[in-house]
Amino acid sequence: MTVCRSIGRISQAIPCVRCLSSQIHFGPSDGQLEEILDRSLEKKEKGSEQAPHVLTTRREALALYRDIWRYSRLFVWSDERGALWRDSIRDSARKEFELARHQTEPEVVTRLLLTGRDCVQQTVDKFMKKRQDLINAQAKRPPFGPA
Repeated sequence: MTVCRSIGRISQAIPCVRCLSSQIHFGPSDGQLEEILDRSLEKKEKGSEQAPHVLTTRREALALYRDIWRYSRLFVWSDERGALWRDSIRDSARKEFELARHQTEPEVVTRLLLTGRDCVQQTVDKFMKKRQDLINAQAKRPPFGPA
């Protein structure tokens, strides 16, 4: 995903660190993920049974979009053009969701959702690791300049 690639570059240099919650929710657990996959990959007849599947997929997509929007708040610095990374991430996510908006094949939709969820999780993991590295480096420095 474009968001994943652009965020990967961001995580290499983090000049600003904000306080973050230590409990970050990354979406469904492994058991829930298997259930979602099984439910999404089932071949159902067209008719009244199709509606719950569509609503479930819609909820999952909206949850992923909200997570991207929420985690983009962490990226508060500007890129080389002066635009905030937060806004770039949000624009990229919006474009990708719009491109996949009319996708109807359950396998493709499930793959897109899983890829997006994995990308968000990897990005937040990299961000938190870099944040912890900066905190550790700051803790090792003397409090009032070089000794």
